Amino acid sequence: MYGVISDVKRMEIHDGDGLRTTVFFKGCPLKCLWCHNPESISFEPQTARFKQKCIGCGTCRGENTEETAKNCPADALVFYGRRVDTESLVSELMQDAPFFRESGGGVTLSGGECLAQPDFAVSVARALFEKGISVDIDTCGFVPRESFERILPFTDVFLYDIKAVDPAVHAACTGRDNSLILDNLRFLSKAGAKIEIRYPLAKGFNDGECEKIGALLKDMPGVRKIKVLRCHSYAASRYEALGMPCPLPDSKTGRPDVERAVSALRSYGLPAVNGMDGD
Repeated sequence: MYGVISDVKRMEIHDGDGLRTTVFFKGCPLKCLWCHNPESISFEPQTARFKQKCIGCGTCRGENTEETAKNCPADALVFYGRRVDTESLVSELMQDAPFFRESGGGVTLSGGECLAQPDFAVSVARALFEKGISVDIDTCGFVPRESFERILPFTDVFLYDIKAVDPAVHAACTGRDNSLILDNLRFLSKAGAKIEIRYPLAKGFNDGECEKIGALLKDMPGVRKIKVLRCHSYAASRYEALGMPCPLPDSKTGRPDVERAVSALRSYGLPAVNGMDGD
């Protein structure tokens, strides 16, 4: 089984419990204004050209290909879109198994949207599960129900994004209606899944959704944590390097805004935490 990934990052501490290795799948069905992984939006391979790193050596001869990216001595070219098979990827991930076992960590499949490549995601998750490795699924929820049904037996925790409950707000921020996302969340809850909600907060865009999110989740089984994440503009340079328009909102979201959201969610008896604290 083959899939396409944009990156593999080791020793991650924000993508689930313990030390984790995160696999970023290529492609996402949403177009979130604040997306900080622009290299994972498109399903197609891309090469980013970071002009500020270029030393003008001429190695690439102006070409943006996987081979020229590999040969760039200044790392000014970065290729996103590696095609890899399950066996090779799992073998690569298993190199970190000692760290997983010592820290209570594992592998997180992320993106983009990992479940937008369902066959490959299930194949990788099953192979890791059979080797005793914890698997978390970081998802936007906008995928067919069948994708969740198939991967559920091999998943420890779903890191589930809730950007907004109001359909109009959600559509304005992501380009999509959220009915499928909310239906899939209810399905996972009823199926007994462990769920960590991710709420990316962008002041002036979806910060008015705290109360609605609280009301949605307050009696939902399986929700073990709600992490409020501050939207930022750190990925602007990657949009430029990829030649993509930068949609990042100038929301100026700060710690006080995140703390207010955390307090609002806790008032519903929910286990909300400030994502800025590295929890």
